[in-house]
Amino acid sequence: MGTKEVRQEQVIEATRRCILEKGLCQLSVKDIAAEAGVSTGIIYHYFKNKEDVLLQVLKESFRKSHMQVMKTVESLPTPREKLEKHMDQIHRVPEDNPDFLRVLVNYIGAAPYHPEIRHILVKFFRNLRAYLDRYLQAGVEEGTLDRKKVEFLSIMVYSFGLGLGIMWLMDPSFDAEEIGAQFKDVLQRYLFEE
Repeated sequence: MGTKEVRQEQVIEATRRCILEKGLCQLSVKDIAAEAGVSTGIIYHYFKNKEDVLLQVLKESFRKSHMQVMKTVESLPTPREKLEKHMDQIHRVPEDNPDFLRVLVNYIGAAPYHPEIRHILVKFFRNLRAYLDRYLQAGVEEGTLDRKKVEFLSIMVYSFGLGLGIMWLMDPSFDAEEIGAQFKDVLQRYLFEE
């Protein structure tokens, strides 16, 4: 990586740490610079403005999350196996990567006031759904899944995952893994039992 990429990564990681510590609303470019150990001029040299830095943090967080799912799900041979592994991944997010959820909740809170952040969140959620829809459609085509049962399944699965994650982030007194396993069981019975 060149100097530009190293500096950008340094600023993105410092911004992520600042968001986790202070929240998005309290964040300033001065805070980011101090955390990164650079001047504010360096930040403005590599990024258009504070919003650009925030967008890059969001994109990087999503990229890492997506890569984890791809690594564990994509190599599986059948749509059913992919769905089962995908469900395992969703309910593990709160415990495996609580920082991702904390960052995501900060951005969700900011989305109504920042069209660019909202746009990236919408794009991220649509991409997640499209990925899940792709292998659900493969299950329909091979005859193992009912078209009507999977029509809105990707929205339901991600709504469950996001809701579970936010609830666990606010109140980790319950076992997210057990709740995820129960949801997976309900989903399997709905999809695969006559």
